[in-house]
Amino acid sequence: MVTVKRLTGVVGLALAASLVFSAEPVTHAQAPAAQAPTFNKDVLPIVQRSCQTCHRPGTHAPMSLLNYRDARPWARSMKQKVTSREMPPWHIDRSIGEYLEDPSLSDKEVASIAAWVDGGAVEGRASDAPPPRTFSSNSEWTYGQPDLIVRMEKGFKIPADGPDFIPEEHVDPGLTEDRYVKWVQIIPDAHRAVHHAHVYVDLPEGTDKEGLGMGMGSNVGNSLDLIEYGAGNDADVFPDGTAKILKKGAQFRFEAHYHPYGEATFDRMRVGIKFYPKGVVPNRVVTSHRIRTGVGNDWVLNRERIEDLLLRVGEKISIDEPSMPTGALIAENPLHAAALLSIPPNSVVQHERFWPLPKPALIISFQPHMHFRGSKMILEAIHPDGRREVLTSATQYEQNWQVTYKYKTPHLFPAGTILHTVSTHDNTANNKHNPDPTAWIGWGSRTMDEMGHGWTDVAFLSDAQYQEELALRRAQRKTTDARQ
Repeated sequence: MVTVKRLTGVVGLALAASLVFSAEPVTHAQAPAAQAPTFNKDVLPIVQRSCQTCHRPGTHAPMSLLNYRDARPWARSMKQKVTSREMPPWHIDRSIGEYLEDPSLSDKEVASIAAWVDGGAVEGRASDAPPPRTFSSNSEWTYGQPDLIVRMEKGFKIPADGPDFIPEEHVDPGLTEDRYVKWVQIIPDAHRAVHHAHVYVDLPEGTDKEGLGMGMGSNVGNSLDLIEYGAGNDADVFPDGTAKILKKGAQFRFEAHYHPYGEATFDRMRVGIKFYPKGVVPNRVVTSHRIRTGVGNDWVLNRERIEDLLLRVGEKISIDEPSMPTGALIAENPLHAAALLSIPPNSVVQHERFWPLPKPALIISFQPHMHFRGSKMILEAIHPDGRREVLTSATQYEQNWQVTYKYKTPHLFPAGTILHTVSTHDNTANNKHNPDPTAWIGWGSRTMDEMGHGWTDVAFLSDAQYQEELALRRAQRKTTDARQ
């Protein structure tokens, strides 16, 4: 796999090496009709909002789009990328849900760019141009300068050729007190070779683990999952009052999945962290969860493995147990490791996973993760009363743009709500990313294998916190309704 270089945000008409625009010149045309769009009046405001965060000097984008002179040579490619909805990278059904930092273009904005190109891609009057955007001198970190930056000390050489490999390096971040994380971001050096990466937090012996969410989601053993990086995504940011916790004396463990892509390179990735101010103690702890999709009834298809996992986590199972104990479904971490995936040659298949929430919860964000055969994924909530609510529908999944979709208002659910994911894999020649539609594909960590899980950041609540948040939202809804 060749992953794209990571950009400083998901906004923008950003492309990396594998998606670089063709710089085919546009032939100058006669002056368009009076009503035809111009760059300064109609296109530049769109580009400023949704493109320039990435497309400007000093970033990894392959071209600048700060002004007409920069944008003019790329006009035809701009039209092609926005009309196909490849750019900006926002590959979900725009009619479902509201999100933070949504860079997607409306149908009217897409039509304006297309009409500008079709009308000769003219500049227009300078007086029609909005004031230039101003940008921070720090173009690397999505939300500004972190309070703490920790880099791999030794790093890893990635050869030009060879199999995938997943090395680890431990680094002491020098934490002398407990701190609460507001946002966190990974920046690799060798972007194109990084399939994905994690930073885990290994807790020191004797750490009080109360309230850390141990055993929940990706918090395994003595380690907390601080952040997962996938090609094309940016920082994880947590709503006010919610946080991930770093304990005094903890060690960072970088775990990177590298995929050689034909060019030898070297990586010393960094993780940047912004803390809540000292003295501010958020009362809701965030944990990261992988809702892995499988072929269906694990109890029937993979019973020996499931029984072993359930026994290891303390479940009591009769030797003639007729079905999987219902309560065991909440033990996401041991169960999702047994997920099965079957993608026959020349087929389009769907796989599902159902995960009941063990406690009331806020669902903060969703990031679909699949490999080259992945084409679609939905996250749905099945309410305790049976109502079904689609939270996010990734209709045009892109392996090289694993965007984290952050909900404008985190979804609030009571215990027992079922989070349901459905992944679609396209193993046919119609999938332009498919390296071999004749191969049978199963679950695996290698880039040539497949996955199907939805990353969700979740803040679990006590019953009292849930009732308090529910009452607050009902009051806000009444106020909004009264104003309308």
